[in-house]
Amino acid sequence: MRSRWYYVIAGISLVLIILWLHIALIAQNLGGIGAIIVTLSVANPFWLLPAFGLFGIAYIFRAIRWWLLLRPFKEKSNPAKLFPMLVGGIFLTYVIPLRAGDIATPYWLREKTGTRFTAGLSSIVLARFLDFASLALIIIISVVLIFGTITGDVIRLILVPILLGVIFIVFFILIRNDRFVNFMSRILGRLFKPSETLKKEVPDFVENLAIDLRTDVGSWNTGWAFLLSLPLWVLETMKLTYLGLAFGVDITFVQSVFVAAISYFGGHGLGILLPAGIAIFVFQFLTLQTLLGLLFPPGSPVGGVAASIALMDGLIYIIGLTILGVPSIAFMGREYKKLQQIEEPSPEIKEKPPPKNDR
Repeated sequence: MRSRWYYVIAGISLVLIILWLHIALIAQNLGGIGAIIVTLSVANPFWLLPAFGLFGIAYIFRAIRWWLLLRPFKEKSNPAKLFPMLVGGIFLTYVIPLRAGDIATPYWLREKTGTRFTAGLSSIVLARFLDFASLALIIIISVVLIFGTITGDVIRLILVPILLGVIFIVFFILIRNDRFVNFMSRILGRLFKPSETLKKEVPDFVENLAIDLRTDVGSWNTGWAFLLSLPLWVLETMKLTYLGLAFGVDITFVQSVFVAAISYFGGHGLGILLPAGIAIFVFQFLTLQTLLGLLFPPGSPVGGVAASIALMDGLIYIIGLTILGVPSIAFMGREYKKLQQIEEPSPEIKEKPPPKNDR
């Protein structure tokens, strides 16, 4: 990918994130993009500072965790070098459907460090699995602490996360089975039969990805990465407590992590069909509305409060990922240009013939 395309991606992403947010606000009958001005005007900015701080610390933890997951592949990069690729990929996932950032990140890793694409992709897949596992654990613990028991309303709230978690677990069980991997390789090879190149490369890709996943899952680094995932998501979910205070609503720590965990779990799952940022916003608005409706007296104006908190959380992601993601994409473009200049062969210097002896 040429360096100028990184700048094009950054520019398009900024436009898309504004467009998707406008559509989501209209779909929820919240008045479109103008609702942002109203929300910012009534929020207490003092409580936004710790929310931004928690967001930034969580992404530092993400870079360290990705570095741990890449260690089995003898990747020599450090978390600081991996940070732009990671944040740039997450930024794309938030603004583009089909989880485009999860494909872009291992591609950039291959360009910058020479790491196999399947190795980078397996580390991203495993990171998503650890995310789902951590969020599922947070949801279960917070449900018990908040409700004491699992009621019908709570079951409806956590049904999608449970189903997505089951799908992820089944996938990891199957990908470790040689017969299943060989079967999928043959099926995909037949699907791409018209192209002789893809007919050979796709099955090889599936088998290499399975091998790299087994390498990563079988490493002790995966255990350390999971232990890091729990505080990572606690930091990222507890910021709803501060956002509630920004609008004069007392949301406890446990309620905060419960709402955010369901929102991120369901939102990232639907990120296959929708931009993850929009899916998370919709999930968070609906979950907050349901939770506040259960906790507050009947007739309380919970809809407006839920919309304001969910929108502010979305704005933190938009602002934070824009500040971190766009420069990261541009930085990778500049680094790629330098790399290309270094790799360009220097012109050959013709050796001068020895001076003739006049004697």
